[in-house]
Amino acid sequence: MIDQVENQGGNEASDTTPNSKRKSARMKTAMMTMALLLAEAGLIGGGFMMFSEPTRTEASEMSTAMDAASIEPELAEVLIFDDHLFNETSGIGFMYSTKVYLEVDHRDKRWLEIEAQGAPGKIEAALMSIWKSASRRDLDSDELGALEARVARSLGNNGLFDRRPRSMPISTTNQSFDGSASGIQAMPDGPIIHDVIVVMELGRRVNR
Repeated sequence: MIDQVENQGGNEASDTTPNSKRKSARMKTAMMTMALLLAEAGLIGGGFMMFSEPTRTEASEMSTAMDAASIEPELAEVLIFDDHLFNETSGIGFMYSTKVYLEVDHRDKRWLEIEAQGAPGKIEAALMSIWKSASRRDLDSDELGALEARVARSLGNNGLFDRRPRSMPISTTNQSFDGSASGIQAMPDGPIIHDVIVVMELGRRVNR
């Protein structure tokens, strides 16, 4: 009787041990599978971030470049004077062949050309006053920055090119795909004169 009980107990113990081992193996397999899945997800996510980051960077740089391009106006030069100017501050007369250009927004170019053609006397008077009082050193210098700054101030003081006309639309025509002329550009904002450029030959001595 006792032997039978012992045998039964031994059989139950022998049956329980393989089941425990199988459960433990299944749990280890599940944990390993989960770990592999997590590692694979991490690799996929890391790869996606690595390949997508340059795209975002390039898009950001392109957007910045486009913003800068939209802020910077396209400039054009307008010739407002092409003649001779006189100076005799040293007691000797010198004549200077001179050209004066204004650097403006290209949308301002057309009306400014018309206004310059309508005020040659005022422009020449403003420039003659500057050249008469300028020193020979400034006139004969390779750097004409001081002279150009004086021209810019004088044009403003004489009311030349200091405001855009209200009654004159600023427009440019572009050829569309069908060959017809189209396109009207709005009046620009900001300064009218962006820079003054003086091109001048060496003074030629004259007797007066």
